[in-house]
Amino acid sequence: MKKIIFLFVLMFSQFSLSADESLYKFEWMDDDKEIYVLQNRRFRKAGRVNLSLMGVMNLSDKFVNTIGGALKGAYFFKEDWGVELGFGIGAPSYNDTFDRVAEQSAVPFYNAITRFMSASVVWSPWYGKFNTFNVIYYLDWYVSLGVASVTTEDDRTAFDVSNSQVRAKQFTPTEDSSMGATWSTGFLWYLSKSIGIRLEFSGYHYNGSFFTKNTTVGGTSAPKSNFDVTFHNYNLSAGLNFLF
Repeated sequence: MKKIIFLFVLMFSQFSLSADESLYKFEWMDDDKEIYVLQNRRFRKAGRVNLSLMGVMNLSDKFVNTIGGALKGAYFFKEDWGVELGFGIGAPSYNDTFDRVAEQSAVPFYNAITRFMSASVVWSPWYGKFNTFNVIYYLDWYVSLGVASVTTEDDRTAFDVSNSQVRAKQFTPTEDSSMGATWSTGFLWYLSKSIGIRLEFSGYHYNGSFFTKNTTVGGTSAPKSNFDVTFHNYNLSAGLNFLF
């Protein structure tokens, strides 16, 4: 995760937060000519709707690989400020780490997000550009903060079956739901005035139950024990962004 954060810092180290009231004026140029420099935004967001369709990969689950998709729509009422609604789904699949832990007669407990709905405030004051093969690309960098309703899947029922059944995945995952907080940071890479590429790193933080192996309470064998914890799920998303 530290490598991902470093990548974002390095990527946006050349972004600008300067004012951009107008284009630079060059009286010797024709009226229809425009020169854009770093201090001027090439593409505007104010009064426009952003619609993003992205693939999502979870970075937090140790025992399952969760891949999904997300649809997000934002409206910018100012150039730097907007509101965004999001909906996403994910499909967990057991990985090799799950199998190796199950082989040790242990239950690899997981808690994965299978659906989410979010509402966030977006702040996008940074912008920049880079030149590749004599083509200039423009980018916006943003951060967001909001609330999210998450539906999760966990394997608490695996504590009620034999270890051979755990290894064979012969248990039924349990669905739960919770409210929590969400944040994100990422950038929009403009390919044209109406379409771009979006890359995002996001986090979801919510309360739920964490289950552990069999314990003995007061001399009586209990099938499992649980306690409330705060789960922290982090996603990496990439896809297309459309502006209207």
